[in-house]
Amino acid sequence: MQIKGAEATDILISRILKGTANTGEIAEFAIWIKDIDNERYFEQYKEVWHSAQNIDISEGKFDQSLHSLLHYIRYNRKKQIKRRRFVFAISSAAVILSIFGLFALYDNYSTWYNYSHVSFSELKYNSDSIKVELSDGRVINPLRKSPYYTKEKEINLNSGNQREISYLNGKGSNKKQSDSLKYNSVSIPSGERFAIVLSDGTKVYLNSNSYIRYPVSFGKNSRDVTLVGRAYFDVQKSDVPFIVTTSDMKVEVLGTSFDVESNKNAIKSSVILVEGSVKVLADGQSKIISPNEMFSINRLHRKMTVSNVDSKTMTLWKDGILVLKELSIDSLLECLCSWYGVEIINNSSVSKREKFNGKFDRENIEAAMKTIALSAKVRYRIENGILIIEDIKE
Repeated sequence: MQIKGAEATDILISRILKGTANTGEIAEFAIWIKDIDNERYFEQYKEVWHSAQNIDISEGKFDQSLHSLLHYIRYNRKKQIKRRRFVFAISSAAVILSIFGLFALYDNYSTWYNYSHVSFSELKYNSDSIKVELSDGRVINPLRKSPYYTKEKEINLNSGNQREISYLNGKGSNKKQSDSLKYNSVSIPSGERFAIVLSDGTKVYLNSNSYIRYPVSFGKNSRDVTLVGRAYFDVQKSDVPFIVTTSDMKVEVLGTSFDVESNKNAIKSSVILVEGSVKVLADGQSKIISPNEMFSINRLHRKMTVSNVDSKTMTLWKDGILVLKELSIDSLLECLCSWYGVEIINNSSVSKREKFNGKFDRENIEAAMKTIALSAKVRYRIENGILIIEDIKE
């Protein structure tokens, strides 16, 4: 059962949704909802509330009403809920687990599987390093303590943040138009993240399994970079267009914040706009998207779509929180392999039709696996440094 504070929050939300909240409660709710985790909690609570709007959660009968709500979900919307399971692996979302019936959905699953014998110290993490390839062909590891400099001192690896390099103060930052461009590139292995400040002040956050190629110093007429994988761009405003080129599309902006994902083996590529405006060019067509919109292109059918998203939530990965939506168990585990830098093998019989939503902390793979095990009704073990997912044997 939820703690007293969580019960009070749920009662408050129920009154807001019923329209019975007084002025003080509305003011309290307005402050509470400003937190992004609280906003996410409210959206999920609201979804279930509207599916069972005939259920009354009152202050005096909260326990009984919550039981009725979960009962309603289990027996009247069982198929729909089973196909969209919520997985939250960060501590601030623990209360959400009980509200959305993960325990109720699996009432025959009497207790948590005992994982006391599973030691995550035996897990093997990817040992590949981040690589910066310089224009002269040299390859360096920016995570090493000793600083590196090119002959022109055009790259600053001694900025106090090992996971960031900057070209902003380099001698090559004011390149003349007649000079030929020199290109560097950065490769990020699984389990790593990194940031680059380009010569114009644009900051690029790179996710795991990503590659970017960029000029050491931009020319006067263009600001072009090439991307494979996923990156978040906070582009410095300029009259010179900033263009991100992937294998599927070109994204053109003058100054804005957006997320681009174009992985090699993925079914789709996408652009998520946080603020400003971007133009996406693909297959001879162009689309302009607005904040909180996601442009997607299906690589198999070449179908393009624009949908509404919570851009700030979907780009939290740059801050260490990975948010995943509507993924099959295989796709979910593939994302976590890249996120944590480990190998996961799925030997379970969980249907590919099952869809999972989740929020995962960068630092806590053990919590992530325990929550997935409960949500998908599977168990896990570690063998030869590899996570194995399998069915629970009755």
